[in-house]
Amino acid sequence: MNEATKNENSIQERLEYAMLQLEKHGIEFSLKNKQSGHFHCRKKSDDSLLQYWAGTGKIMGHEQRGIHNLVKLLTDCA
Repeated sequence: MNEATKNENSIQERLEYAMLQLEKHGIEFSLKNKQSGHFHCRKKSDDSLLQYWAGTGKIMGHEQRGIHNLVKLLTDCA
């Protein structure tokens, strides 16, 4: 298996895991780009938009990374 295929498989696994976590927590989301794992997600408290990239774990505008930090940000009522 070459590097490109490994990378695609890794992003696909992260994408699937992110979708599973978002669905599990009842979070509204829209997959914008399957190649990069780019999501638009809505906070439960005020319906504001957060952008997330499953391939890198980046949450736009935040230092933290990863799906679990995203879920916390999206579900925190504070």
